[in-house]
Amino acid sequence: MTKQLDKLELSIGTVGAVITSEHFFSTLLSSPWTVTKFSETEEEKELVRRMYLLSSLFSMGFAVFISYLIKEKWPVIITFFLCVFYVVIYEKSLAKTL
Repeated sequence: MTKQLDKLELSIGTVGAVITSEHFFSTLLSSPWTVTKFSETEEEKELVRRMYLLSSLFSMGFAVFISYLIKEKWPVIITFFLCVFYVVIYEKSLAKTL
């Protein structure tokens, strides 16, 4: 029974960290399509970069907190890869190569 509860705790913690990360990105940034269409000036592109950096910092901070609570490393690892994925998507949008 304890192993099942540990797996459930790990699953809920990891999914919670990933979903929260997605919410940080969707709250602070427009869609990649919008970024591609409307980010023309360097100031606008710099704002997008600051927002995805802020989203990544909030996401990783929350993942570290969840990892500390459940004493597992997976929320941090998976959230890190998700943040990298988002940064690549937004950089491709800024470069208009998406």
